[in-house]
Amino acid sequence: MNGDKLVIELGAARYAVPTAEVAGIVSAESVPFLPGQSGMVRGIISLRNEPVTVVDLVRVFAPEAASEAEHGGRVIVVKDRHRLIGLAIGASPVSFMWDEGAEQPPRREEAGRFTAGVLGPENDPVWIIDWRALFTEATRILSTEEKGG
Repeated sequence: MNGDKLVIELGAARYAVPTAEVAGIVSAESVPFLPGQSGMVRGIISLRNEPVTVVDLVRVFAPEAASEAEHGGRVIVVKDRHRLIGLAIGASPVSFMWDEGAEQPPRREEAGRFTAGVLGPENDPVWIIDWRALFTEATRILSTEEKGG
């Protein structure tokens, strides 16, 4: 998983997504509510006239800070050829980790079901977000709710 990363500070931890997968960063006063919204699914926004389901990263990774992010902020939209999802980060700080500055490749460490590895030293890790797993879970939540389940 080489390449530059967009780093997000959530609570006391840092998380990253590859910049090559970032389609945009949207500033949103609020995220429109989805009927049956629950758990990590926050709502829906539009990016270039395309609907984007938004997952609340603060609820996923830093629930102790969730109340701060409930009322808008920024949404990082990530994509690959077949999937598109918004990652709501509230007012959490963002920075970049340039590939040249990476001293070593990511390590595979279990930190949760929505991370794909970790970068940096053990005393200052940057967890790589597995946004595809978030997409799959959001799709599962929404399709289950659609069926009344």
